[in-house]
Amino acid sequence: MLQIERHKQILQLLKFHTALRVSDLASELYISEATVRRDLCEMEKAGLVRRVYGGVTLNEADMPLDFRRRENAQAKREIAAKAAALISDGDTVFLDSSSTAQHMLPYLSRFRDLAVITNSHSVLEQLCTSEHRLISTGGRLLLRNRAFVGPAAEAALESLSPAIAFFSSQGVGADGEITDDSEEETSLRRVLLRRAARTVFLCDTGKLGKRHLYRLCHLCEVDEVICDGEIPAAYFTKK
Repeated sequence: MLQIERHKQILQLLKFHTALRVSDLASELYISEATVRRDLCEMEKAGLVRRVYGGVTLNEADMPLDFRRRENAQAKREIAAKAAALISDGDTVFLDSSSTAQHMLPYLSRFRDLAVITNSHSVLEQLCTSEHRLISTGGRLLLRNRAFVGPAAEAALESLSPAIAFFSSQGVGADGEITDDSEEETSLRRVLLRRAARTVFLCDTGKLGKRHLYRLCHLCEVDEVICDGEIPAAYFTKK
C-alpha cells in the first residue's frame, strides 16, 4: 500500500474513532507499528493529526480523556503532588473534569473527612470506594470528557461553596488569558471561580502560549497557579 493511501485510511478511521492507538492502526491496516509511527510523524508535520501518548488524534479538542490523562503524565503527577499539599483534613474540595485534576486522586487517601465536589464522572467512579463524602454537580454528561455540564450542573454549583477548587484548561496565552475549546466546561468553571473561597489553576508547561476559543479568566484572577516549570512573569500582567 502506498504511503498516501495509508494516510487517507488513517484519516478516515479517525473520523469515526476520534483517537486510535498505534497498535490499533497497525492491526487495521495490516502494517507494522514502526510503519504506523513513521506515517504519523509525517502526518503531524503536515498538520493533519496530533500524536499523543501511544496513539494519535485529529486535534486537541476532540482528544478523549484516557489519552489526555497519559499525555505529559509525569508533569501532571508533579503538579498533582504540589496541589495536594494545599489540602487539609476536613476540607471541602472541588475537582474539575480535567485530566490534571484527576492525577490528584491517589493523594487524597492521606486525608480524613474530605467532602469532594466534582463535575467529573471519572472522579466519582475512582473515589466511590473511598471514605470521602462525594457530591456530584449532576447535569448533562459530555461523553468525550466524562464531564457533567449545562444549566443543572451550574445551578448545583451555585448552591455550594468549596473551600478550595482545583481546575485546569487547554491553554494559557502569552497575555495570561486562560482559554478552552469547550464552551460548556468553561461556563461551569466561571461559576466555580465565583463560588470557591480559593481557586488553584493546574497548568503543565505544554499549555503555555496556546490560545483557544473560550476565555475563562486571566492568570492574575486566580488565587494560585501550579505548574511543572516556570511561567514567564509577563503572563501575570493584565493589560
